[in-house]
Amino acid sequence: MHFEKVFATLVLFAAVSFAQSAALTTYCAPCHSGSRAEVGVTLDALSSNADLGERVLRQIRAQTMPPVGAPRPDAAVYKSMVDSLSATLDKASKTPSTPVSNVEIAKRLAALVWDSAPDLPLLGADLQKPAVVEAQVKRMLADPKSQALVTGFFRPWLQLDLLDTAKPDPKVFPDFDEVLRDSMRQETELFLASQLRDDRAPVELLTANYTYLNERLAKHYGIAGISGTQFQRVNYKGVERAGLLGHASILTFTSQVEKHFAVGTPSTSPATRGKWIRQHFLDVNPPTPLPNIPAPDFSAAAPLSATLRALPASPCTNCHQNFFPLGYALENFDELGRWRTQELGQPVNAAAVLHDGVQFTGPSGLGAMLLQHQDTFLTAVTEKMLSFSIEGRPGLSHSTRPELMPLVRRVLRETDSADRRWSALIAAVVRSPRSQ
Repeated sequence: MHFEKVFATLVLFAAVSFAQSAALTTYCAPCHSGSRAEVGVTLDALSSNADLGERVLRQIRAQTMPPVGAPRPDAAVYKSMVDSLSATLDKASKTPSTPVSNVEIAKRLAALVWDSAPDLPLLGADLQKPAVVEAQVKRMLADPKSQALVTGFFRPWLQLDLLDTAKPDPKVFPDFDEVLRDSMRQETELFLASQLRDDRAPVELLTANYTYLNERLAKHYGIAGISGTQFQRVNYKGVERAGLLGHASILTFTSQVEKHFAVGTPSTSPATRGKWIRQHFLDVNPPTPLPNIPAPDFSAAAPLSATLRALPASPCTNCHQNFFPLGYALENFDELGRWRTQELGQPVNAAAVLHDGVQFTGPSGLGAMLLQHQDTFLTAVTEKMLSFSIEGRPGLSHSTRPELMPLVRRVLRETDSADRRWSALIAAVVRSPRSQ
């Protein structure tokens, strides 16, 4: 069953149900006429096809459909589609509603934040009150034992372990060694720990204007005035390295070129970087590549990104526009996350145009664009934290089970505030009724 046909059909029934048939006529029918009869999916069937409904909802929420070149809904229509389909899926779900006991909340909270059993203050608290749970979360995040949340949740969710597999060519990058690799890792983990300890808003993973550097990593970034092996907090003067996307750890392990790209010189990988952003921040997996497509002929004399941009239009390049531009915007960072303005003697091109025509340039432009999708980002963070709370690391290694998504939306509703903090999000996660 072709996904785009399923997408069009579900949007049709959601639109008709909510007096939005014009959306189908304008945005779906030109490409998918006749798909209703072929697919035969109705809202009544969603209760038995929640996986399909949730996959479609992700695409609508991330605004990855309609495809390149087709007319697109405005923000209000997209929101209406998201709200309609979310309500339908929530109504069809069998989400438990039995209140969670104090002891169970205490166990969940201690396991999530400390990876341990609850202590006496936690066991003695009235955890039926949301404000009390939040206060306990703040206390626990301020404790050094909350490092367990960084290593247990954030490290596997963000795939930081992939840094260990990065093997930069020593002939091209002679300064790279295990000390630098370890400094990259420590920067990111110290940053994440500070976000939790200070109970910041999750969106600051995209926007924070500070990091932690020692002399070795500061020199790597070209930042003066830092000496010694100890890490210290450093505020950025610009916005180019704001948030996680300015960290050498992530920029290095996402520079590994896809195996079907036969590139003659070391290069970043806009594809890998774009896929990582799309999966972790926009909550959508890249489309499955078409089979038996020959690899492009890459010139060793031209940057990989320049060659990718110049590929002739095809079904492949249409899908690429969903995520390659996210990587193009990071081209000012080389394979090890150092800032550059030239590659192979040519000026770096960090301009990007997404499938929907949205344009941005460089890391700052990418960050601003992602902030326009911060609800999508918060959904991604919440669903992974909820999955981790229930299933541990296995919950991070596959797509979130569709039956958990109504719980995710419930958590988001409970923390629906412009001042959403980690304490509120974690408190709602551990208080959520659930079936194992």
